[in-house]
Amino acid sequence: MKDSLFEIGSITKVFTATLLANQLIDKKIKPKSLVNKAFPYKFNNKIKLNYVSLANHTAGIYRIPSNLMPLMYKNPDNPYVDYTYDLLDEYLKNEMKLETKDSVKYSYSNLGAGILSYALSKKQNQSFEILLEKKVFDKYEMDNTSYEFPPSFSGISYDGYKTDNWSFNALKGAGGLVSNVNDLSKFVLAQFQKENKELTLSRTATHKISDKMSIGLGWHIIEPDSENEKYWHNGGTGGFTSSVSFRTNNSTGVIVLSNISPMSQFAGSIDEICFELLDLLK
Repeated sequence: MKDSLFEIGSITKVFTATLLANQLIDKKIKPKSLVNKAFPYKFNNKIKLNYVSLANHTAGIYRIPSNLMPLMYKNPDNPYVDYTYDLLDEYLKNEMKLETKDSVKYSYSNLGAGILSYALSKKQNQSFEILLEKKVFDKYEMDNTSYEFPPSFSGISYDGYKTDNWSFNALKGAGGLVSNVNDLSKFVLAQFQKENKELTLSRTATHKISDKMSIGLGWHIIEPDSENEKYWHNGGTGGFTSSVSFRTNNSTGVIVLSNISPMSQFAGSIDEICFELLDLLK
């Protein structure tokens, strides 16, 4: 079962953030650099966005772009598949507006992760998929993590029917990866290597969400600066729900992948199982 492939949804964002950390360590990007410089046009309303704020969801932008909504209504079984880079360009140039002007407020955004992956791709003049493969997946020997592989199982909807696989197209920095326990285990084990600068940076707190949670570049940090501190991200698509959590203070981690819908009455148990198993390893 460790080789079975599942859609991992928003856990994709952790890899987008890891690629950003890689570029920061290599000094290809500065922490406060604006993504605007990677685009040949000005953003609507003269909005300026930096790389870190997109990674940690403090850019003040909406969860999804407004011109995605008609496509989601048209194709709810695969809502992101028809959202092209042309449509994303159109949004950035002519439609983008801020959800909040509070630049230090946490507001989770698939759009932000999509803009981040698009900017990283433009900055290096390579597709985001190739950058991830070269800079992340090859390094951690993750041969079974890709946007191209089909899951080993059909996803199951909230009412028990098989679902379509999801493709994130222009917003692929937010989701769309398929992976397995074997590959994700390699990535979690690499988090315990103290000399690994990019993974350390990806976990380093960049924003305090509440007294109980902070966020790094991609990982959420639960009970930060305590003996119970753990890193976590989950994911959900039409028919898959997943959760990954680990502790670096005792080098333990748990990965839970499933083919049940995040809208299922059982979906909440995926995070619960992940955290309970991790606590058993304390």
